[in-house]
Amino acid sequence: MNDFLAELLDYEIEAHHLDFRELPGHQERLERICACHERIQRELGLNFLDQLGELQGEETDLDRLACFRHGFRLALRLVFDLPR
Repeated sequence: MNDFLAELLDYEIEAHHLDFRELPGHQERLERICACHERIQRELGLNFLDQLGELQGEETDLDRLACFRHGFRLALRLVFDLPR
């Protein structure tokens, strides 16, 4: 079965309707993350950093999808006054 909400989230991100770069403090966090990544690569190697990045990316995707689904359900409840 297709996951409509996952597809909708992907569309919203690709269409730049959900631009996480516009969140307050994004650039500062990105700079701190890059500094950490450089240290991890120096001390533990590029292979470890790649594995870590892949796992963190998967977790971020799942977190975003969970939040999107929750927001979608909340919106439907507000529009249709559905019970929990």
